[in-house]
Amino acid sequence: MRRGVRIRWAARVTGLLVLLGLVAACSGSGDEPSLAQAAGTTPPGPNGSVAVGDVTYQFTMTCYAPGAGAVVAVGVGVEPGTGKATRALVQAFFRDPYVGVTVGDDEVVYEPSLDEPLELFYQDDTVRGSAIQFVKNLDLQARKGTPVGLGTVTVACAEYKTGLPPGYGA
Repeated sequence: MRRGVRIRWAARVTGLLVLLGLVAACSGSGDEPSLAQAAGTTPPGPNGSVAVGDVTYQFTMTCYAPGAGAVVAVGVGVEPGTGKATRALVQAFFRDPYVGVTVGDDEVVYEPSLDEPLELFYQDDTVRGSAIQFVKNLDLQARKGTPVGLGTVTVACAEYKTGLPPGYGA
C-alpha cells in the first residue's frame, strides 16, 4: 500500500472510530454528557447541514479548534421524516478531511467514498464541501461501500472550544 493511501485509510479508520465513540458518549446515562435541554434555556438553532443524496440533515454543531487552521465539528440532529436521532462528525484538517453521519443507533453510517478525494474548505468561520460521493456500509479493507449519492456539507462556527472533542481519537 502506498504511503498516501495508508495515511488516508488510517484517517478514515480514526474518523469512523471517533464517530462511533461520539455515538456511544451521547447514548448513555448517569455522569455521561447529556443532550437534554436545561430548563428555561432556548436550544441553539442548527448551524450545520449535510446533504446525502436527496436527504438534507440539519445539525446543532459544536466546533473545536485543535490548532493551525484545523476545525473539528460534532453535532446532533434528527432524520427528516423518521425523527430518528442523527450525529455528525466533520473533520476539516488540511491532510485528512472527513464527514460522517450516523442515523439511529448505528443503523446507517454515511461516509465519503474512498474512490474520490474529499476536499473541505474553511473560510470565514465556515466549513464547506461539495460534490461528496457518499456511501454506506463502507468496508475499509475492500475500500468499497454502497453508493447513496452526491452530497454537501456546511458548518458555520460562531465560537470554538479549544482542543479536540471529548473521546476524540480514544
